Amino acid sequence: MKLDVLYSAAKHPWPQLRDKVLQAEAEGFGRAWVFDHISGAMLSGTRMLECFTLAGALAAATSTIGNGTLVVNAANRPAGVAVAAAASVQEISGGRFVFGLGAGAAPGTSWAREHDLLNIPLHDSIRERHRHLVHVLDLCDAQWDPDRAESWAGFPLPSPRPPLLLGVNSLRLAKIAGARCDAMNIALDHPRIAEFIAAARSARTASDLAGRSFEVNAWTALSDAALDPDGDAQRRITELGGDGLVLVA
Repeated sequence: MKLDVLYSAAKHPWPQLRDKVLQAEAEGFGRAWVFDHISGAMLSGTRMLECFTLAGALAAATSTIGNGTLVVNAANRPAGVAVAAAASVQEISGGRFVFGLGAGAAPGTSWAREHDLLNIPLHDSIRERHRHLVHVLDLCDAQWDPDRAESWAGFPLPSPRPPLLLGVNSLRLAKIAGARCDAMNIALDHPRIAEFIAAARSARTASDLAGRSFEVNAWTALSDAALDPDGDAQRRITELGGDGLVLVA
């Protein structure tokens, strides 16, 4: 069972985050993930660190633990900026980065408050949000191809290409994850988790990436129970055929 950790920058200042991730590295956790929020108020906090800045700093402070974003809101930055930032962290980490991406929330929801304050536009249509997400994936393919077009010369070219993970909370996103990405993440207690995992695996089989590995992990709260190999959390993800858990503190 693969166990990862995520320490929220809404709760922990930088020195604490660094020290906790160094401890996780020493204890053998697989990856340390970071949230992508601009305001800690979204997570009931009063502070926040920008996710690519934090991921790069953690990559530079560590040597073996992987790191990644769980997940980058596709609406928070121009697509090209997010792709360049992910490639930059991959280089800083020496190839330990996972680019986790999500479609983001609808306008008018509680998750959109930070966007309202910053005048960041959000698509009303879920179809348009998914279309923008796919555009980011297309841009990763174009910019990160070793044989990319000459027009991309000068843009960051990660080597190796970082795995792409998609945050999933719908059937459509599960299918996109399976067809286009290297991994998916979902809330362990989501009532449709089994359906979404099955849809992603089916999409994988029917895609151009069939035959390539596809990782399934789920997030849940960090607790002694979740750390217990015989506990409900680890048993649940194993029964679902998943690969591991992200434990959120």
